[in-house]
Amino acid sequence: MEVLLWIFLIIPAMLVILGLLIWSLVWVWRDAEKRGKPGWIVALMVFLLEWPISLLVWLVFRPDIKTSEEKVPELESKD
Repeated sequence: MEVLLWIFLIIPAMLVILGLLIWSLVWVWRDAEKRGKPGWIVALMVFLLEWPISLLVWLVFRPDIKTSEEKVPELESKD
């Protein structure tokens, strides 16, 4: 009975949680890059600092998306 519990309940649940972890880390990486932050650092922080809670913290405190105008400084003509 215990083996069936592991096979049909615990192992699939662990695989689902692992899939959610990987998906959320990839999403955080890409979201941070879009917002002008180093994605690998943000993903590492989300992974190391209590994963589900740190993901919510990123969602609340993430910066605004930078537009193309903000990324490239205006070039002034030198006359």
